[in-house]
Amino acid sequence: MEITVPQGALSDRRKAGLVAETTTVVLDAAGLSDADAQRVWVLIHERPDGTWGAGGKIVRYADLVALAAK
Repeated sequence: MEITVPQGALSDRRKAGLVAETTTVVLDAAGLSDADAQRVWVLIHERPDGTWGAGGKIVRYADLVALAAK
């Protein structure tokens, strides 16, 4: 699983939680057991601010935070 997030958006604790939760979801969806967890790879890509775009515009980290707060 490849996940892209804004640089600095996730602490190490949150990254660990994201990896654990994503692994569980993939295992459940594939009908696999916890013994197969090493088969699930989660790659977190952190992108610098100003390198995201949507709707024809650059979307900054502060914009994403404001959207999430609504």
